[in-house]
Amino acid sequence: MKDYYRVLGVQPTSTADEIRKAYRQLALKYHPDKNQGDKQFETLFNQITEAYEILSDTESRNSYDYEFNKTASANRKQTRQTQYEKVTPLTFLNIFQDIEKRISGIDGSRINQRNLFDTVNDLLTEKNIDFLIQSNDHKTNIKIIETVLLCCKPLGYDKHPIESFFYVDRIHPKLAKLAGSDNETIKRIFKINKEQKYLSLWGRYKGAAVLIGLAIVVAVFISQKNSSSSNRYNRPSDGDLNSTFIEDRPKSVTIPELTPEEKLEQERQKLIIEGWKETEINNGLLPSCYNFTPKKGIVDNFLEVHVGGGTDVAIKVMSLANERCIRYVFINRGSTYRIKNIPEGRYYLKIAYGKDWLSKAVDGKCVGRFLQFPIYEKGDDVMDFNLQQLADGYNVPSFELKLDVIASTTMNTFDTQKISETEFNN
Repeated sequence: MKDYYRVLGVQPTSTADEIRKAYRQLALKYHPDKNQGDKQFETLFNQITEAYEILSDTESRNSYDYEFNKTASANRKQTRQTQYEKVTPLTFLNIFQDIEKRISGIDGSRINQRNLFDTVNDLLTEKNIDFLIQSNDHKTNIKIIETVLLCCKPLGYDKHPIESFFYVDRIHPKLAKLAGSDNETIKRIFKINKEQKYLSLWGRYKGAAVLIGLAIVVAVFISQKNSSSSNRYNRPSDGDLNSTFIEDRPKSVTIPELTPEEKLEQERQKLIIEGWKETEINNGLLPSCYNFTPKKGIVDNFLEVHVGGGTDVAIKVMSLANERCIRYVFINRGSTYRIKNIPEGRYYLKIAYGKDWLSKAVDGKCVGRFLQFPIYEKGDDVMDFNLQQLADGYNVPSFELKLDVIASTTMNTFDTQKISETEFNN
């Protein structure tokens, strides 16, 4: 599909005046009469004229935007699907197996622990772990865990004087998250974690431990020699609890939280699986599939809406007489849109605020919602668009509104009440 905005060198959010100005500049530059009948310039001029004819007419532009955005959304979806088809849990397993093979024949003392840790840790990002979990390939995920545990065998304690930590303390919680509800695997992960820490500490402090051990043996020997026989009666009875044998096990598994960006992407993918589609929309009427039929009157009136920079808005003009939607418009943040020729009658508004508009077909009709920061409201004020008869003629009523969201609080020039997403879409 032709990108008329690119032909004119403007943005999809450009105003009619900006489009007109861009056309005039290009038409003046590439007009065939100024280029000695050059066929290449003539072809380019025809494309510029065609683009302007579509984008300069409001209804033609709305229809073009709908088809253009639908095509763009389909292309993005196909790109994402292609990307996901290229990467599978088996891809990660093969990478970790290759790492394990490369270090298996090397003496542990010769392995750069920091480089090995960084390599494994960079592969086990929260986004990658979530991808592996959502793939529902539990068998492969368990094999990944087993392979990573083998890769982590050489890892011990970081000797950096400032950033001292156990490498395995960073890796093993991620593996526990990947294990999901497999409690046996989780127990094994933390058992290995504990063993590696003990071995690492022993290797690091065994010299001091031997000296301390000898001192303890000497102290115990002297103590036993000097103790009285009465100590026999201070021993715990057979029924007493000896706290020495309380099992030392991890109290909980700490799972790192997702970043806001990763949570947003996770929610986006969940909605796409449920049938929602990302839709980029310019200022103007939403397509008729959104369960409404545009009603136009003959009176030259308008409802002018100024939207602040906080969020985009979707507005439904609702008839007070029959609760039917007669106009459904989308307005980008930081812009103004005028809804013209509203039929005579009394109306109220339903308003949705947010970012990232998504659409979904339900029972053959479209419904919409915002992915980020959604707020849904119903206006309390009634707008009377009936002609008012005066002594010397008629008064044509028009209205102007200012809408914005700042820190989850709507800043409007009229009173509203919160409603649900379902009530907004009804």
